[in-house]
Amino acid sequence: MPTPTISVVVLAYHQREPLARCLQACVAAGAEVPGGIELIVVDNGGLADFVREQCPQARVIEPGRNLGFAGGVRAGTQAAGGPWIALVNDDAYVESSAFAALLAAGAADEQIGAVAAQVRFAAEPERINSAGIAVDALGNAVERFAGFPLSAAAAAGPVFGASAALALYRARMLEQLGGFDERFFAYLEDVDVAWRAQAAGWLAWYEPAAVAYHHGSSSTGASAPEKYFLVGRNRVRLLARNATRRQLLRALPGILVYDSAYVAYVAVRDRTLAPLRGRLAGLRDWRRLRRETAASRHEVALAPAIAGSLALWRMHGAYRRASGS
Repeated sequence: MPTPTISVVVLAYHQREPLARCLQACVAAGAEVPGGIELIVVDNGGLADFVREQCPQARVIEPGRNLGFAGGVRAGTQAAGGPWIALVNDDAYVESSAFAALLAAGAADEQIGAVAAQVRFAAEPERINSAGIAVDALGNAVERFAGFPLSAAAAAGPVFGASAALALYRARMLEQLGGFDERFFAYLEDVDVAWRAQAAGWLAWYEPAAVAYHHGSSSTGASAPEKYFLVGRNRVRLLARNATRRQLLRALPGILVYDSAYVAYVAVRDRTLAPLRGRLAGLRDWRRLRRETAASRHEVALAPAIAGSLALWRMHGAYRRASGS
């Protein structure tokens, strides 16, 4: 069989109707890609038979357990044969031109390792869910323009990284970086890849003509304790793996103030200390993670802390409105 231009990887986890729509949209978008696509579905939740019934052309990987998003992506990308790898959330669906638009943007420059799409809230399609990833000086990762009208994210351009709700990656870049780290399990694994890619000299580009619609937080819920724990733990892991010593020393007072305020806010609003437990779990791995990435860690430009914090609070509000919580 000829090598496909894009290997599309979808993780299946306990969602049938959104998954069926996702796969149908991927097949339709793949028809517009020169050289075609291969569709790889990693079954994280007992949906292998459903996938085969709904989308016989998909190749199904059955690990036999839930690998999480990061582990599932790693399994899917290791099975991929194309020079480009697209990730699509199982609760997202793409417009028919999305893959072709991502490919055209990525092919414009050999240094582009990732292309971010314009992801819209499925519940509010006139508003942006993500226009790429930004990271501020405190290590806060945000979806660019989350909650803004579409006009705010109309221009293509360079970004820090791509949101994995819909993203295109150069396979060669992922191979160089070592791929997604399965220890993240879920949340911020795409930010970790983006940060490592920046440190390695790769570029990321935002392409607004590539459009997807995302339900968001369908697996755990926008305010679920599990999500709070994973995000808190992975936030610390992200900083440990990627921030330089100088960046950490400059940002430490702000990090302490921000994280203390956030933990207190969630404790009052949602009556859970999961964000604190997650951060403590991340700190237990701190020294090991610093040693692991010492040789590849380089300082990269981050957004100002105040702007990033305001964007993060706005993003949380947009997520709550979209999920109805």
